[in-house]
Amino acid sequence: MKLKLAAAMLAASLPLASMAFAQGTAPADLAMIDACLKTAEKTGGFGGACVGLVADPCIKAAKGANDDVAKWKACAARELAIWTQKTSEALKKVQAGGFTDVIQAVNDSQKTFAASRDRFCAVFDKIEPGMYPGDASYCRLRETANHSLSLIKLGAAVNEH
Repeated sequence: MKLKLAAAMLAASLPLASMAFAQGTAPADLAMIDACLKTAEKTGGFGGACVGLVADPCIKAAKGANDDVAKWKACAARELAIWTQKTSEALKKVQAGGFTDVIQAVNDSQKTFAASRDRFCAVFDKIEPGMYPGDASYCRLRETANHSLSLIKLGAAVNEH
């Protein structure tokens, strides 16, 4: 129940992502991220190189003489939906580990994560769009992805034995 609440709180805090998440993620986009994460797992990596695999080429394609910030934001939202899904999956895996103190710490963190991320990322809507393509949307993507990667590692660790 607590896990469902945490996942619902996360999804509700991501307006663009929750809309994309509700529609589902593109299978090709998800497969690209999954393949990268699998490679990172095999090599003992963290998976940071997997962040931006969907959004960055999409943003690059939308750049040009008529840079369209709305398209950049849509590109970021597209990948954010994947990392939102990955976060939900990782939360379930952490829960399955059964370590009460770990579960409590993660649940407590989830209660404040989205609000903290959104307060921080809002500043990117106030800077020149070319400095951080996708503005706050891209920031939410990166912050969520990094949070998800940590949860993925934690889920693996608490289910090791």
